[in-house]
Amino acid sequence: MRRRYFLVRSVNILLIAALVFAYQMIALDRQDKEAAALEKVKQQQAEQRKASGAAAFRDGEYTGSAEGYGGAIEMKVTVSGGAIEKIDIVSASGEDAQYLNMAKGVIPEIIESQSPDVDTVSGATYSSTGIINGVTAALRKAAGQ
Repeated sequence: MRRRYFLVRSVNILLIAALVFAYQMIALDRQDKEAAALEKVKQQQAEQRKASGAAAFRDGEYTGSAEGYGGAIEMKVTVSGGAIEKIDIVSASGEDAQYLNMAKGVIPEIIESQSPDVDTVSGATYSSTGIINGVTAALRKAAGQ
C-alpha cells in the first residue's frame, strides 16, 4: 500500500513539473516572438522618421534638465548629421547611484529609436523619467523650439 501511495505521488509530482516546464517554454517562446515583433516595429518607425526628416535636429551639443528621484538631472545631447549621436549625464548629484545606474538603460534606447519616447526602467522610474525629460528638453532646443 505504501509503495502504491509513493508511486502515485511521484507520478503526480512529475506531471506537475512537466506542466510547469511546458508552460515556461511556451511563455519564453511567446516573449521572444513579441520582442522580435516590437524590435521590427521600432526599426520601421525609426526608418520612417529618418526618411521623412521628422527626427532631423540641428547639429551641436544641447543641454536639458528635469527632475529625477533625488533632484535635477542635467543631460547633454550631441546631435550629428541631424541624428542623436550621444547622450551624457552632466549632473545628478541628488540621485541614488544604484537607481541612476539602472535608469541609464534608457539612454541606448533613446539613441536607437532617435526619440525620447521610450519606456521608463522598472525599479528606477523617477530617475529614468528625469533622464527622458532632460533629453526631451535638450532635443527641443535642437529642433529650434
